[in-house]
Amino acid sequence: MAKKRLKLKKQKKLSNERKIREENNWDKIFLLHLKKSLYIIIIWASSMIIHNLIYRFSGFDEAFFTIIALYIMPFYLLMSIIYTLLKHKRLDRA
Repeated sequence: MAKKRLKLKKQKKLSNERKIREENNWDKIFLLHLKKSLYIIIIWASSMIIHNLIYRFSGFDEAFFTIIALYIMPFYLLMSIIYTLLKHKRLDRA
C-alpha cells in the first residue's frame, strides 16, 4: 500500500513538473518582451525589403517574403500579445 502511494506521489510530481516545463516552452515561444518585439519588427522590415529587392532586380514577384511580412509575422505578434496579456492577467489573480 505504501509503495503504491509513493508511486502515485512520484507520478503526480512528474506530471506537475511536465506541466511547468510545457508552460515554460510556451513562454519561450509566445511571451513578449522588448528583445523579442524588436526581433519581430526587424524580421518584418527585412522581409519586406528583401521582397522589394528581389522584385526590383529580377522582375518577377516572389511570394515567400511577402507571406512572411503580411501574414505570418502579424499573426505571431497578435498571438504573442494575447498570450502575454492572458499570462499577466493570470499572474495578477494569483
